[in-house]
Amino acid sequence: MPAPTAGRSAAVSLSPGVPAPGCEQEFACFYREHIRRLNAYLLYQGASAHLAAELAQEAMITAFERWDTIKSPKAYVYAVAYKAFIRHAIHAAELPVAEIPEPTVVLPYPEEAEAWLQKQQVIEVLRALPPRQSQVLALTLDGWSPAEIAALLDIDSSAVRSSLMKARRNADEYRRRAGKEDP
Repeated sequence: MPAPTAGRSAAVSLSPGVPAPGCEQEFACFYREHIRRLNAYLLYQGASAHLAAELAQEAMITAFERWDTIKSPKAYVYAVAYKAFIRHAIHAAELPVAEIPEPTVVLPYPEEAEAWLQKQQVIEVLRALPPRQSQVLALTLDGWSPAEIAALLDIDSSAVRSSLMKARRNADEYRRRAGKEDP
């Protein structure tokens, strides 16, 4: 069994797929701290609200089942969720529909309309960017450093900085064009 990471429990699991006794509380804290941001990241990547919530939950379930072997839980759930989103995007036919926010544990409350609209504008800009630029900018918006992004995506830090610079330039250009087209 691999050594636990700093701050992680050293308890041993008694059966496969079930964390060791005492790890449930640790995972619960991790879940509460990261589920909303993971959901937002998937929204930024282009997932519908319901798909983002489903994929975030599935990634968390996978993390829970492997909790005592994961070295970097945050990176792990982001990678698992993103890979699941890509698999879904490759195999799913797109059905454009308007989404109405519904109150759930991982989705914003409808009365928070202004914040929700701002997120929608961010999502619109991110969807207009090339995939790598969108992914790097979304992770940056979520508070990831270029070094953390490079490790997560298994690319060089200079490639992250370059993609981020291009993403910011393209996002500014997109907003300028969108502003000129409004009546």
